[in-house]
Amino acid sequence: MHSRAALPTWCSLVTAGALAGAALAAPTELRGQASAPWLGVPLPTGLALPPQLGVLADPGFAAPAPAIPAGEESFTELEGWRVQGYLESIVGFSKRSRERGERMWGRVSGLPDAEQTAAWLAGRFAAAGLTHVEMQRYEADAEMWWPEDWEARVLGHADLGRGSEDVVLGSAVPARGVQIPGGVLTAPLVYAGDIGDFADVDVRGSVAVQRIRPSSGAFSQRAAIQEGAQELLARGAVGVLNYIDQPGNMHVRDFGGCGICFNIGGDDGAFLRDVAERASRAGSENALHVRLELDASIRSGLAAHNVVGVAAGESDEVIIVNAHLDGWYDAAGDNGDGLAVQLALARHFARPENRPARTLVFVASGGHHSAGLNGPQSFVVMNPELAGRAVLVLNLEHVAQYLVDPDSWEVRREEQPMGWGVTNLAPFLVDLTDRGVERYGFALRPDYGTSVPGDLGRYDVLGVPRVQAIHAGPLYHTSADVLESISVGGLERAARFYAFFIDGVAKATREQIDP
Repeated sequence: MHSRAALPTWCSLVTAGALAGAALAAPTELRGQASAPWLGVPLPTGLALPPQLGVLADPGFAAPAPAIPAGEESFTELEGWRVQGYLESIVGFSKRSRERGERMWGRVSGLPDAEQTAAWLAGRFAAAGLTHVEMQRYEADAEMWWPEDWEARVLGHADLGRGSEDVVLGSAVPARGVQIPGGVLTAPLVYAGDIGDFADVDVRGSVAVQRIRPSSGAFSQRAAIQEGAQELLARGAVGVLNYIDQPGNMHVRDFGGCGICFNIGGDDGAFLRDVAERASRAGSENALHVRLELDASIRSGLAAHNVVGVAAGESDEVIIVNAHLDGWYDAAGDNGDGLAVQLALARHFARPENRPARTLVFVASGGHHSAGLNGPQSFVVMNPELAGRAVLVLNLEHVAQYLVDPDSWEVRREEQPMGWGVTNLAPFLVDLTDRGVERYGFALRPDYGTSVPGDLGRYDVLGVPRVQAIHAGPLYHTSADVLESISVGGLERAARFYAFFIDGVAKATREQIDP
């Protein structure tokens, strides 16, 4: 396998945008020339950001500065530029993972970079003045599938244009849980078309390409992709390429239950579609083949860490403030921004003048993205007395990413609106939220609900209200979840909103919190 040597160099936002634009525009004169390599279809760019994200490299691009209510000028720990500094350090741990050559890079619980993130955060909690700061190690209760190395290579053939050489699909990434017997699968490649409207083509013995254009983030298409893959496998396909039709050429780390399947980005998918269509018209579709290689392991005996720190309040009753510390790829929005805001809140409430009415327990949890390493579950088991005094659990996740339009991919000077979940929809908590939104401009969708997916699920055993804001926008679980996609103004809006919300809950009666 040659994928490590061929790993594309990650470019800056400006360079990635320029390269993507050049790759789409430069080869126009080749279109329609059947004698040109790959039937005149321009080659894909390799791993690349959507060109629309190039605007984020402009120093003048920013969301409006947050309004600071009178009397809160001294809340300097919540200033956006400070929170961004924490976020930059957090994302740095992911970047080190990639620099070491990790194909699936990030702050992944069970692996060194998540442990280093936890150690860094424990130091910051202690320096902030939190007490009882601990890195709490816990063991996995299940094995974890892990892709060590892989490659998706379209094989060159003279019938596809003189000089057509192999093309490695730079955006390809294996879907969760995939195993290839013997590590290699070589088969004809067939473009099946859109999920739910497959072409009437014979996919038997072939790797079939199914296309989907997400209506928001790829998260929203999990069920559709699984169903489409199962249909293709039932029709005789031996593998599936999930063509996620989004601009650029990103890794998309999601999906499972689709047999031998890889996800590919927009540029790679368009290349396969156009080559397949031209090969069909030229009568050379039988020349199109793909080779999938995968070295995946099942890792056992892993361990992860939660970081716990306490800001003592006037009461022994507890509000748990959770944020998961792990993430795929650079993971700036999932969940670097939530973790950075958590650190800002810890520093704010550790100051004597901001002492809360109830005790705050900050939990930077591990294992959100790693099988068998659920951090919230482990925190509750390992800290029964502390967890047992909780009156509410608040989760910080995906709190300040710029809004990316899922149709045009235009980046807007505002934050991605989030769904707000309050498990009991207590009138006091709803009113407190409304007042905070009006006061700080925190980007919540207006219809609140009771759903709180993710980390809060394992806190349900405490029997107390659970609250969070969350979204799954276009950059979710992709290699475009980069530092520049996070709004500095949004970080401050989030920090100030959550400080207001926590302070309000800390002062409320138990009957108001959970009537």
